[in-house]
Amino acid sequence: MILAKQLCEEALDAAQTIPDPDWKGLALSKVAQTLAVWDRQKALELLDEALGFVRQIDDPSWQLSVLLTVINAFAQVDAEQAHLLALGLPSKTTQILAMTDLVEQLAKRDKAAAMRLMHEVEGIAKSIADKESREEALVAVIEAWAMLDWEKALRLVQKIPNPAGRGMALVGIVRALMETDPLQAKDIAKQAAEIAKQVREVEERTTVLDELIEALIRLDIDLALELIDQVPFLDRKAVALSVIAQALTESDPNRAKGLINQALGLARKVKDPDRQASALRGIATTMAKLDTQGAVRLAGQIRDPDWRDWTLGDVAALVSESDTEQALAIASQIRDGEERSSALADIAIALAQRDFDRAVALARQIKDAFYRVQALAALSQQIAVTD
Repeated sequence: MILAKQLCEEALDAAQTIPDPDWKGLALSKVAQTLAVWDRQKALELLDEALGFVRQIDDPSWQLSVLLTVINAFAQVDAEQAHLLALGLPSKTTQILAMTDLVEQLAKRDKAAAMRLMHEVEGIAKSIADKESREEALVAVIEAWAMLDWEKALRLVQKIPNPAGRGMALVGIVRALMETDPLQAKDIAKQAAEIAKQVREVEERTTVLDELIEALIRLDIDLALELIDQVPFLDRKAVALSVIAQALTESDPNRAKGLINQALGLARKVKDPDRQASALRGIATTMAKLDTQGAVRLAGQIRDPDWRDWTLGDVAALVSESDTEQALAIASQIRDGEERSSALADIAIALAQRDFDRAVALARQIKDAFYRVQALAALSQQIAVTD
């Protein structure tokens, strides 16, 4: 515990050096979540400080995103305060998003309290006047109910008139049931697949299929592959194929390689540079487990420097699970300093499973203060939880 506290203090010192409120609030909330293991009061003080920096963020959408993250951190330390903060959010939809996150935290330690909160959340959702906003809120409500009472969640699905919303809600139930009742989850996944066919708007239908395919990977890979034929966009087909391939890299590497080659063939045909780069990023990350050098070469073929750096970071993070030296070599090719720091944080966290002392040394060397906080806080929490 002494080392955990020391690393947490180092993370806090690093967080205090961050000048930008956009990132400082996030950094302080990460430290607070770790600190809460042995000093709840100090953790609450840090979260209050984080809220002060969140209020200084100029970009409304980013401010809301960071605020939801801080509220989620509060949920792990003080559920009542998280509840009050959620109720203070500017719209009922965002209130529900924050409160369903709180339900997820509560469900792990106090199911009765989580159930009580869900009734309140459901009431807020039903009171939303705007049809689209109400539907979005109901999908979030159903996903949260699925953790507590999947049959109730399934009944609520019928109250969503739009097929896209019903499909997304069903996928949420599938995710909740995958571990506890895979047969029921698979049956509901088939219902979602039928509903996806009814979605007329192409982008909405693709989103439902993307989420459903990802969920089906752990239930029925063959059914997931069948659904790819319904995906209308080449880049999204390629990504879906790479996601399935990733699930097969250990159990059936030859089949995984075949799917990767299919995905590459589709990605090469995508004309939009950003969409093609996004597809290649997913393919390279999957390829990293089977052919690391091939994955690095594929990343190098991406023309946009940002997409190339993001892809190298993903590949480095995956490789770090088994080969630290190779992961570090890949990270060294990342040109952007922040992205390189992000990759090094991922490598340090993965390395801790094999060589904790070296992981700490690597975390301390990360130049970007935010990612140094991320790594040090994660390492501190790892010790605190096991002690």
